[in-house]
Amino acid sequence: MRFGIVIFCAVILLLLAGVLPVGNGMSARAVYYSPLMILLLALLSGLCVRCCFKRRPLGFILVHFGVVIILAGAFVGYVAGTKGSLQLSLQSPRPQGRLVTQDGATVDFGFDVAAEDFEVWFYPPVYTLYRPLPPEEILPGQMPFEKIGELNPKGRERLQVGDVQLPVSTLRKNGEWVERYRFADGSFLFRGSPTPSYYGVTLLIDGEKIPVSINHPADHHGWRFYLVSYDQRARRYVQLSARRDPGRGSVIAGIWIVMIGTFVLCFRKTGGAA
Repeated sequence: MRFGIVIFCAVILLLLAGVLPVGNGMSARAVYYSPLMILLLALLSGLCVRCCFKRRPLGFILVHFGVVIILAGAFVGYVAGTKGSLQLSLQSPRPQGRLVTQDGATVDFGFDVAAEDFEVWFYPPVYTLYRPLPPEEILPGQMPFEKIGELNPKGRERLQVGDVQLPVSTLRKNGEWVERYRFADGSFLFRGSPTPSYYGVTLLIDGEKIPVSINHPADHHGWRFYLVSYDQRARRYVQLSARRDPGRGSVIAGIWIVMIGTFVLCFRKTGGAA
């Protein structure tokens, strides 16, 4: 038991070390995939297996067995899995059949993938109100206007700008929020950086159309495609992350086993006098 606690604490310390900022360029991947971490997790798995063969409550056995299944699936994914990225053009469907892994190698999918029908939605942006400065108030090197305040059109039909009631609809053109809106007195509203609330694209794989969006990946022949980013200037391409993980099913199964075991432990009857 004490040895298991020591191993568990060592794993926790390594996990914490992976998220600490370091100045020598060492990444979290170098910590999490280090031989020491793999050795500690292997020892932890062995201790969990040992616990499963002792006379223990069912919930206790399920929790420890589930941890073993999770670690085994993660190890299979580490050894046999493939992860990389690819960039797909949106201007014209250009099928690609390879991805570049994190090590710089190329891997064939065994099929071609292209992208079309990209769409993005934005949260209402925050506009900053500026007014022009009188010439006598402009100092050398100073911008000829000053910031008055910020206005958020979210959930509003009109914005109060001084004595002007500005309809929010005037800030939209062709479904997009305008970058700048000028008033007759020379003051203007300037749009802040828009924040996407949703973006997605349709993947063309072997004649099949598969939608993929942020936090909603697509699956095809053992590969899982994640939409990572897109060209925010001209929307000419999307960036995808692709992963083939043969241990993913084991990890999911292990998580369910741990959840069931925890549920059993929480509601099992305990002995003792009332």
